[in-house]
Amino acid sequence: MYDICKTLARILGYGYAAFAGTLFVLQRNLQYVPTKAQPPRVSTIFPNLADLEDFSVITEDGVHLKGWYLPSRVDGKHSNISILHLHGNAGNRFHRLSWAVKVRERFGCGVALLDYRGYGGNEGFPSENGLILDASAGISWHVSTNGRKETKVVLHLESIGSAAGLNALRTVDRNIRTAISGIVIEGGLSSCLDVARDKLKLFPLSLLMFDKWNQTCKSASAIDRHTHLLSLHGSNDCIVPFKFGKKLFDSTNCLVKDFITLAGVGHNDLATHTLYFNLLDAFYSRLN
Repeated sequence: MYDICKTLARILGYGYAAFAGTLFVLQRNLQYVPTKAQPPRVSTIFPNLADLEDFSVITEDGVHLKGWYLPSRVDGKHSNISILHLHGNAGNRFHRLSWAVKVRERFGCGVALLDYRGYGGNEGFPSENGLILDASAGISWHVSTNGRKETKVVLHLESIGSAAGLNALRTVDRNIRTAISGIVIEGGLSSCLDVARDKLKLFPLSLLMFDKWNQTCKSASAIDRHTHLLSLHGSNDCIVPFKFGKKLFDSTNCLVKDFITLAGVGHNDLATHTLYFNLLDAFYSRLN
């Protein structure tokens, strides 16, 4: 019996070590799931988007990033709002284009969609430091290009984009930081380490993980107090549990902020909720 238990313990030990090793080696492939290819030509799918503009930025470490910009519609309800969208860990800007089109159609906002390094035909490979540099370059470009005196600049941060955007805000010039009128967070997370620990409790992830994103709450606490904040989280979010979105929200010191739980939706389908666009409308109205 002792020999059997010893053998079982050895097998379990080997299995544990093998799984931990796999997590360590493949972690960035599991954490970031980019669609690397250049997006298809928009004109073949959205022929009515003749005014869609290409733009590019160069990061502090010299990486060239591509993005798309939909100019505002002068007849729109919120035509003076210009949005920079920083997406989650999967896909690329093409997968957020329909969202951008709906926002402009409904509200007249200008919308910029930026792809990180390794996404959407961009050079490089995703990492925590890299995505922060990418977001920083995108924010600086957006404020300097679209942040005219009469314009309200909004960051729309999706999932890991919340970590990238908020960490980046700490690194940009204060004049750029205070030019941000509002921030919308969808499925935000306090840190990737928090999320991973919740799913893989048996592993020493603080030792295994390269990209912990554990400065995100500290960065959130540094948001300018006069920046308006709206955080949306699905009640059925099984990718980033509700508690980690609330932890991020609670770490902010914004004078005007709302955390809203959307019942019945998960991590990637918040925009399907019947209240979603009404909530954006109300938020944009407060900025004006």
